[in-house]
Amino acid sequence: MKRKYRVGTLQEFREFTLAVARGERKVDPKEPKVWCEPVNGSRRGRGRIQFQSLEAGAKLLSVKNRALLRMIATQQPKSIAELAALTGRAEQNLSRTLHKLSAAGLVRLDRGEGRACQPVVTARKVHFEIDLLA
Repeated sequence: MKRKYRVGTLQEFREFTLAVARGERKVDPKEPKVWCEPVNGSRRGRGRIQFQSLEAGAKLLSVKNRALLRMIATQQPKSIAELAALTGRAEQNLSRTLHKLSAAGLVRLDRGEGRACQPVVTARKVHFEIDLLA
């Protein structure tokens, strides 16, 4: 299944979400569910930051997942299996987490030797900007 993305700023996402919450707008099931921040003003293609909601972004950047990202960056495992051995996490659960991190643009899964996928951290910092008074 091809994932559809909507490119928009955090403010546009906020306005969209509030309109839905107020009942001013209904969400069509065919509409994209993943939002991307535009890169350098571009409204095309995938952006750097992708999230389904602010809560999903916070959950994705949990303490456990940030430790996982540090492990990938420092140990540079050659496969998901090697990373599972380093972290003590189940390979299947680790694979699911890595695919979520990859969809968000935080990790890249490169083709390794044979059928292996090598996780590579693609971002060092993530910044959230939320206007609490708007």
